[in-house]
Amino acid sequence: MMKKQLPHSEQNLTDIRLFMPIFLLKKLKLHPLTSGLYPVSLGKSAAQMNFQMKQIQQPSHCLLYCHQGQGKLVYKNKAREINQGDLVIISPNCFFEFYTEIKTTTKQEKQSSEQNSHAIYWINFEGNLACDFAERLLMKMDDGLANVGVLSNILADFDNLLALGRRGYTATNVIHAVHVLQQSLSYLALQLRLKSFNRSSKLDIDAVETLMRDNLHQDLSLDTLAHYAQLSKFHFAKKFKELTDTAPIQHFINMKIQQACRRLDNSDVSIKVIASELGYNDPYYFSRLFKKVIGLSPKQYRDSRHS
Repeated sequence: MMKKQLPHSEQNLTDIRLFMPIFLLKKLKLHPLTSGLYPVSLGKSAAQMNFQMKQIQQPSHCLLYCHQGQGKLVYKNKAREINQGDLVIISPNCFFEFYTEIKTTTKQEKQSSEQNSHAIYWINFEGNLACDFAERLLMKMDDGLANVGVLSNILADFDNLLALGRRGYTATNVIHAVHVLQQSLSYLALQLRLKSFNRSSKLDIDAVETLMRDNLHQDLSLDTLAHYAQLSKFHFAKKFKELTDTAPIQHFINMKIQQACRRLDNSDVSIKVIASELGYNDPYYFSRLFKKVIGLSPKQYRDSRHS
């Protein structure tokens, strides 16, 4: 990785770069809690200045996240605009160049930090699971580029990672940082999946789940749910499972069982009454269903509070 700052007139104190020391990289590569995925280098550029970044022969995956401003990405012989909220994933050993150009024509524009500043985060990561994490992101991206929006929790996670250099390279700090990175990539993959689903489907999953939560006391059929979603049964079931990895009726049952767990934990109401509250007139059937989902009978689950 080669990163350079183009000439600028003012000293920038908001740029941060953090490169993992060689001794630490060796440990990260071998430790069972970090070998799956770990940062190799990372940084943040946020200022009224031009910024340039190149990768020529880098064995790591590279992630770029644009919090503010605009830039240009040259990758796979294509030049593309990068805007606020854009996420970029570059595969290992692929050449790319990213740069920002701040153009100022008047004194007033030069003094406007909001108009003429950018905030770019970048992370190089490796590990046994790096390709798997990257693939989860890339499958919902357009050749390594997608817009996820400005996500406050991702910004907080990236700042947390950058603070590692200040906190020190103790085992506890480093292991925590590694899992913050895993959390961030997993969340970004989820956001990409949701955005892709919303673009390609008329299914309002939030509305369907609200309907389910509001009707835990009764039985909702697949016909009823599909009709509510204004889709055929086939398309409704397919789209619902595509997003949740669960069939609609099983998802509804899982919600009922979660409610049953809350009632068993926070009340002394009989199992028969709880079953009835959830639309099950046969408490024995309810108990079998509960055990199939939780692995314990309702009685065993309630008794385990005191174990």
